[in-house]
Amino acid sequence: MTDRLIEILFLVTGVLLTPVLIVLALMSAATLWMLGGLAREALERWRSRAVWRTYLASLKAGGGEVVAFRRLALRGDPARFQAWFRASDQRGRAGLRKGLDDLEIEMTRRLSWLSFATRVGPMLGLVGTLLPLGPALRGLASEDLATLAENLEIAFTSTVFGLLIGGLAYAASVLRRNWYDQDLSDLEFVLDTIRPKAEQACLDSPIGAPADA
Repeated sequence: MTDRLIEILFLVTGVLLTPVLIVLALMSAATLWMLGGLAREALERWRSRAVWRTYLASLKAGGGEVVAFRRLALRGDPARFQAWFRASDQRGRAGLRKGLDDLEIEMTRRLSWLSFATRVGPMLGLVGTLLPLGPALRGLASEDLATLAENLEIAFTSTVFGLLIGGLAYAASVLRRNWYDQDLSDLEFVLDTIRPKAEQACLDSPIGAPADA
């Protein structure tokens, strides 16, 4: 009875190996795609960094008008909030806060894939390492060196890819989290600083007219 159960479990693990390797390959491709997006985002931030920092320094010094914020040449998440700000002036405090909250949700969604890959990548690598060990040990017992070598190759390759996925996803997660925390801090400061000016502009403007008209 025990031997029969062990044989069934051995067959099940053999069936699971192929799906695990397929998922590992897909996650590896997704990780490469993520690295490309990370590089593009870094380039966007680098291009608009000087303009954004100059404007923040102006706000801290007591300058930085609402019109100036609308016309900044921004990229990345500050640009998304800027677009929402342009469209939300007439909605007042609630509309501007909603734009910032939506941006924070979008940032969290982007980080969720990285958190998933950080945990699941090494787990799949471990599973892909353990599953071929049974056939490898059987090959060793029967002196089938070809089977032994093939399964050990699968095991070591799975380990490497699983660790790479987890490591790269973790590094990207740390980098992006730092970016997003700084973005949210900066945008909170911008919102709290220029919101009274925007609301006053809304009160001074005719209904339906642009606040900076």
